[in-house]
Amino acid sequence: MSFRVFGIDAVSYSTYSRLQKGLHAISMMIIVWLMTSGYFAAYITRIPEVKEAVSAFNVALATLFAPVFVFRMCVSFGKGYADVLRSNDVMRYAAFVVHNLIYITTLIVIVSGFLMVNRDIDVFGLFYIPAVITDPRLHRWFSDSHTLACYGLALLLFMHVAAVIKHHLTGRPVLKGMFF
Repeated sequence: MSFRVFGIDAVSYSTYSRLQKGLHAISMMIIVWLMTSGYFAAYITRIPEVKEAVSAFNVALATLFAPVFVFRMCVSFGKGYADVLRSNDVMRYAAFVVHNLIYITTLIVIVSGFLMVNRDIDVFGLFYIPAVITDPRLHRWFSDSHTLACYGLALLLFMHVAAVIKHHLTGRPVLKGMFF
């Protein structure tokens, strides 16, 4: 079966299940929101109420997203690893490494973000999670770790999107594998 993606003829293929595609879409939307709004609150707006509102919303959203992301990691873990490791294709191996770094870095961002919060977490009024750490020095360390991990994740996601664009421009629209 053949179809066109962004004007390029392509053979229909996908090694991703519907569940993986759905989890990827949910993750992408939430991560893009969290990162763009987080950078906005941290570096652009000077209005304290906006910073606080974005922070509270993002902490609650990330708290709900954390188990979804862990589930996504479990669903994806081990898929295609053997093929990649047996392959002599350097680009395929590089993509494998970057994908795994994205997973690991995202997990670090989530955990450090959770641990840097110095107050009880209000999850949209549904429930509250007490602050895990009370030592201000540890809060600062996790906050710094969170910031560094966010920069690292932004770089990895930029590389990921650049690779998708590169593949598309060279006639291999890999994005179609993520379509439903």
